[in-house]
Amino acid sequence: AAGIGEFFSGLFSGVRNLLNYTTYYQMKERAGLIGGEGVNPLLRQIKEQHPTLKLHLIGHSFGGRLVTAAVAGLNLSTVVKVETLTLLQAAFSHYGFAEKWDGENDGFFRRVVTTQAVAGPILVSHTPNDKEVGIGYAMASLIAGQVAAGIGDKDSKYGGIGRNGIQKTPEAVDGNLLPVDGVYQFKPGKFFNLSADNFIKDHSDICNKEIAYAIVTAIAGV
Repeated sequence: AAGIGEFFSGLFSGVRNLLNYTTYYQMKERAGLIGGEGVNPLLRQIKEQHPTLKLHLIGHSFGGRLVTAAVAGLNLSTVVKVETLTLLQAAFSHYGFAEKWDGENDGFFRRVVTTQAVAGPILVSHTPNDKEVGIGYAMASLIAGQVAAGIGDKDSKYGGIGRNGIQKTPEAVDGNLLPVDGVYQFKPGKFFNLSADNFIKDHSDICNKEIAYAIVTAIAGV
């Protein structure tokens, strides 16, 4: 699910690979399909058999779309309740959870918010250092006319979460990814846009102690 880097390893390779961007959209669609129709029923079955079990979901890149779709399900009756949700350089629209992003329409995954599906905090790492989401994702979304500047910044209709964090979502709080001695003020049911410019240098640079510390802090508070 993290394979977006194979398509958008940089601006010029991104432009070149857009000649075959249908493959990218197959991957994007597949992430949502597997999350909503594959992982979601499995999680619901697990919760039914073990109702006190705590679930903490983490997704990187397309995996962010996958785990979000797993929580959202296909409709209101299939939403899964989890304790925390972490989206690391997620490759889907920064309006995914938005309330009336264009004055009329909610984001595709808005029901994750309205059903209070996540008991604890939702962590969202983002940085302009992520060119794959910041440029490649935005270009593909623009070509397909999908809502998802330079191209793809927080004011762009086609921007991605991994570049800008969650946008036009009242429940979102802006902050920073902190060093391991930092103090987070996480709150239940809130999105925490963690600007990671100082710790994440590219799309896949997520295996570091600062990311681990933020996740463990969120989990420990639930």
